[in-house]
Amino acid sequence: MGPWAYYSPLWLGALVVLALNDALRASLPPMEPWVRWLVVAGVAVAAGVQSQVLMIGAQGAFAQVLPVPRGRSIRGGAAAGAGWLLIAWVVLSGVMVLLGYEAVTQAAVVLGVLSLGALAGAAVVYVWSIPAAVADFGDRRR
Repeated sequence: MGPWAYYSPLWLGALVVLALNDALRASLPPMEPWVRWLVVAGVAVAAGVQSQVLMIGAQGAFAQVLPVPRGRSIRGGAAAGAGWLLIAWVVLSGVMVLLGYEAVTQAAVVLGVLSLGALAGAAVVYVWSIPAAVADFGDRRR
């Protein structure tokens, strides 16, 4: 898998928001036009990052492999646990934003705390498992 395929959720998530920019700008409160575009750009970046994290979470949850720098990978249960926690973070934070937009603030705060807990849990599992990460490609001499 090349870098274009691996990072495609990042670009596609941002492009979906940019394609819907008219509806997003119309739903914003009155403000300067340049601020509206700044908000659209920020939401596009956030949607791209959420899409990329969702793909990495799915890779960890279903393939049980999470990438680590310098050509190593976390494998097995730790990768699956961190992957499911990343998926939970994406889902909970998305629902939190929707509830916050609809002014259901108490539920949004509860889901925000749960989503941050899921993200923190994924980070702890990931950092804890880095020393046990195995090399992706061993010595393949025959």
